[in-house]
Amino acid sequence: MKRKTTRTAAALCGAAAILGALATTAAAAPAQQPAPAVFTTWATDVNARVDVDGSTGFRCPEHPSPATCPKVTGRSQPGDRLEVLCQTRGETVGGNPYWVYVQNTTRGFHGWTAGYYIAHPDNWLPGVHQCYGP
Repeated sequence: MKRKTTRTAAALCGAAAILGALATTAAAAPAQQPAPAVFTTWATDVNARVDVDGSTGFRCPEHPSPATCPKVTGRSQPGDRLEVLCQTRGETVGGNPYWVYVQNTTRGFHGWTAGYYIAHPDNWLPGVHQCYGP
């Protein structure tokens, strides 16, 4: 019985060492973030908006609109590279109820933009997850 116990203990120690090495490798590997979906706008001077103060209870991302996102951080132009990070329901603009959070890498600003102005035929953008709300 002693020999079987010794072999079992050795096998368990070996398995623990392998699992420990795998866990260390997995922890050391950087997490793969999906590439942001990239779009542009079809209109000129499209506002990107944020809360006046980021500590105001997240009114803006809960239901984006000009009233809840009063501060304009920049204006997008056709051809600008807009990395769309997420989308959610907000005030309906032009029949489109969605707003998108964009990083305008062409001009260096970010904020909420009405989805109506994004150059895409559907209201919901493919490859973009929902960030808040219903």
